[in-house]
Amino acid sequence: MKDGKRVVCVVPARGGSDTVPYLNIKRLGDRPLLAHTLEAAQGAPTLDRVVVSTDDPRVADVARAHGAEAPFLRPNDLAADIPSLKPVIAHAVKELEAQGERPDIVVVLQATTPFRESFAIEEAVEKLVSGGYDTVFSVTEDRTLNWRARSDGALVPLFAREGRREEQEPVYKENGAVVAMWRRVLDSPTRFGEKIGYLVLDKRAGFTVHDLEDFWMAERLLRQPRVLFRVDGGSALGMGHVYRSLAIAGALRNVSRADVAFLMSADHAEGLVTVSRHGYPVRVMGDGKLETALEHIRDFSPAILINDLPALDDAYLRALSHLGTTTVNLVDTLDDLETTEHYAQVIVSVMNQEKETPEGFYGGPAYAILREQFRGRVKEVREKPRLVLLSFGGSDPQGLTLKAARALQRLPPDVDLLAVAGPAFSSRKQFEAFVARLPRPVKLINEAGGHISELMLEADVVVGSGGMSVYEIAALGTPGIVLAQNAREERRMREFARHGTVEYLGLGTEVEEDQLASAVESLLAEAARRREMSARGRALVDGLGASRAAEAVLERRKRRRDVPQGRGASR
Repeated sequence: MKDGKRVVCVVPARGGSDTVPYLNIKRLGDRPLLAHTLEAAQGAPTLDRVVVSTDDPRVADVARAHGAEAPFLRPNDLAADIPSLKPVIAHAVKELEAQGERPDIVVVLQATTPFRESFAIEEAVEKLVSGGYDTVFSVTEDRTLNWRARSDGALVPLFAREGRREEQEPVYKENGAVVAMWRRVLDSPTRFGEKIGYLVLDKRAGFTVHDLEDFWMAERLLRQPRVLFRVDGGSALGMGHVYRSLAIAGALRNVSRADVAFLMSADHAEGLVTVSRHGYPVRVMGDGKLETALEHIRDFSPAILINDLPALDDAYLRALSHLGTTTVNLVDTLDDLETTEHYAQVIVSVMNQEKETPEGFYGGPAYAILREQFRGRVKEVREKPRLVLLSFGGSDPQGLTLKAARALQRLPPDVDLLAVAGPAFSSRKQFEAFVARLPRPVKLINEAGGHISELMLEADVVVGSGGMSVYEIAALGTPGIVLAQNAREERRMREFARHGTVEYLGLGTEVEEDQLASAVESLLAEAARRREMSARGRALVDGLGASRAAEAVLERRKRRRDVPQGRGASR
């Protein structure tokens, strides 16, 4: 029912086919092809009835077994490969009306389009009623350079001018996923009435099975989820988000053979290069406009979209709610999200939350997403310390590496100082010029990459900022002293320090050099305290967060597909 209007759904599914006999009940995954469409229909609360129109008793039995009605068989003249479905739908509605049904709105779902979801049905009906349309149907957007052949055999472009795909005017193709129309349209001479609206679905949702080759593609889409990461990293943002996304991408591939790609901004080249070096395909956005991001997401048609950005605004989150993907947000705290409402999502956070959390929230150090080299290592806590490691993230925007190197000049000469700079380190030249004038050498390692875990494991103390490195050193069992890069880190590190794996000194720009030096000297001198911090760290973070997050995401996706979302589950 929609605004007092009765809504009946008709699913045409004949038994014969010119190409594949019984295509509609051929098994796709763990159920017949038809059942995927019935599942979507049963998850749409607006639909009052779901009726399958078929000419074949075997198809009718399958329909009933999966929760639909099949109260009649259509005649043979409507079972052939006819050019339009309108006579089939009109016949079904008249059969129902002869039994006393009085539909105001008719929804048509083709069984050969298995990946549309319940939200698309709801949105089509809403648009039909609120937009004053005669019919609303789903389309797939095409911005490729299309041509039309003239009668003389020459080609004529269907585009105004050449250019990037996102600059082209879209062409819309019917896909059969959803059609919503007023009952009166079935009595009109036109196919869809006079005023026609449309609903854009991504390629996956609009994918239609015509033959065995399409069926093979559908099996692949069902078996191998397409996963798109929206992430950036560079001198301004740091590289922690990129490394975290790479870790969960690897875990997803290990457990699901997922088809993984990344969507990144052209403004942050360091992150682009790092992801490309790991062998993942990267889609590059030329601008930061919301519509540009949405066009890339629609074009890739991910089953799962994973956002790993410093902050996620409400407009972006609302727009994602209409794309039909399982949306995953990797955050440090819920404060990184402007909203946690309006749509189903999965939230993975390394910080526990004292306030009430939304459904689909997975949080705490157990979900710290780390690279494999931080897992299962054995830490030796030395009585006599030998190494202090400075690690302030991939970019160190506040120049805290320089500050720490200067402050720790007074450490004993038998304790080495080593600094690590990420690929986006913004003060490389200044640091090299600075340490050249110091009496005590401080070696700088550029882009330690996979070796960073070895350096952290070897260090007696790590002095760094409050990003993911605090979880990395906890997993390795290395004590840390933390200076926050910004106010957001400052709030998080005050909370994290309660675990006893690091000593938190405050906002890096406000901590005095003498305070930092005294804290490091004190920790180096107390082997018992370092052993306790090491044990606390290894108990807190076991390095399996990426695998836990991957499993949570896939399970959430499975539940979304397997559990009907509306009142139709009881039909």
